[in-house]
Amino acid sequence: MKNISESKVKHIVILAISLALLNYAVGKFSKYNKQKMSAAQPAIISSDEGLNEGISPSKSEAPSIKKIKGVSELEEPSRYFLDITSQTEMNYECLPIVVEKKPKYDIDFLHCSDAALEQDGKSIELTKNFRVTEMLARRYNFWRRVYSHFSSNQYLLHLAEYPEVVLEIYDLSKVSDLDYHQKRKLVRKISQKRKYYYRKLFKKLHKHRNDDLNSFSPDMQRIARLMGHISNKKKYRIASLSIRTQTGQRNYIEKGLTQASKYISAIESEFKKVGIPSEISRLAFVESSFNLQAHSKAGASGVFQIMPSTGHQYLKIKTGIDERNDPIKAARAAAKLLQLNYKITKRWPLAITAYNHGVGSIKRAVKKTGSYEIDVIIDRYNHNSFGFASKNFYAEFLAMLGTLHEAHLLFPGNLRYDPLAFDTVKLPRTYSMHTIRKKYGVTNQQIEELNPDISDWYIKRGGVLPKGFDLKVPVEKESDISLSKS
Repeated sequence: MKNISESKVKHIVILAISLALLNYAVGKFSKYNKQKMSAAQPAIISSDEGLNEGISPSKSEAPSIKKIKGVSELEEPSRYFLDITSQTEMNYECLPIVVEKKPKYDIDFLHCSDAALEQDGKSIELTKNFRVTEMLARRYNFWRRVYSHFSSNQYLLHLAEYPEVVLEIYDLSKVSDLDYHQKRKLVRKISQKRKYYYRKLFKKLHKHRNDDLNSFSPDMQRIARLMGHISNKKKYRIASLSIRTQTGQRNYIEKGLTQASKYISAIESEFKKVGIPSEISRLAFVESSFNLQAHSKAGASGVFQIMPSTGHQYLKIKTGIDERNDPIKAARAAAKLLQLNYKITKRWPLAITAYNHGVGSIKRAVKKTGSYEIDVIIDRYNHNSFGFASKNFYAEFLAMLGTLHEAHLLFPGNLRYDPLAFDTVKLPRTYSMHTIRKKYGVTNQQIEELNPDISDWYIKRGGVLPKGFDLKVPVEKESDISLSKS
């Protein structure tokens, strides 16, 4: 993962330049902003959280926009947006601009220069094993921004079928103290009216799709430009049925990087043992943002989000013990499953997608489309089970690979731990926690830290570990007990 293309290096340099250019644009419009903000707009204290973290995009201040004859209230932000972006040319990155301020949130539009829109569609070589094709490039860049630019205080209103088309962004940094469910409730309330508005807009765009762009309203012009790269004649009709929200992940990824630092070298080792590219281990970030407590409603658990049925094939799952929750043991199981997927599909993009969608379903997709190319399958395969998550899973993996490749730039000062130091012993028979503590001279805290697959309550209540269990102990402790080392 040390290879990085010249275009990616250029991308990072241009991002810094873009921020400077945007600050220049903000200054250029500051006089107008002050005049407009002096109107009946309530005073709002801005937040430093969210997009201002690290090298996330900075945002310009938006005025309270005047009523414009012939333009509805909902379209006024777009008129302002078109005015400012027509005089602000940012290079290879798309940046959010505040177009409307509310007491609890801001509404942003994502400004992409012509150069940025073109760059978003270009292929990228990430590593010697993985590259972003032109057909996946825009999906890749959408998820790259979700992972590296936007925090969980930002909610992107975009299109499920064309994820890269971001209609607007709701920035809830002003109410960042709300919990996840409270934020989601607020976003649903905000977006309900906006979704209805955009559905009507897309229907109007479809009806007038052959008209001169200059005859469109400000919002229609803005959306038509964002969708200019899509050749499907029914794109606006499709868009009207696929509006959704996506939460930013930046702060989750940053926290996950701290947790992963203790395990990643051991995880990579498990993938290499099986003979598959070690960078595929980054699926743990796609699945859970490397959250050690991750559990899904469907029953998946651990950083690799392994389902119970798969877990029982490769791991020990019983009362008090769930090896899916040990990142290293879970990596061993994930690597074996991915290796099996690859033997069946013969392509890593398909094997990785099968991790989410199931290898049997991927085989059906290949048969239906007549192609082994993931780009083609995403474009042509229509099945109820092959929904948003499955269509975007490989692009998410690539975007995570690209994001983590640049982690030192995107997350400067991120806290990292030393890798866990431990020895592993395989129990020749059942042992109680009392016996383990006595013969090893270890504490409950040490057992918990090294063995997250053993429930805390099970350790404290003196549970019994089964024969064959791989127990991690502090280095050089295994000589204190007559157990065979695995």
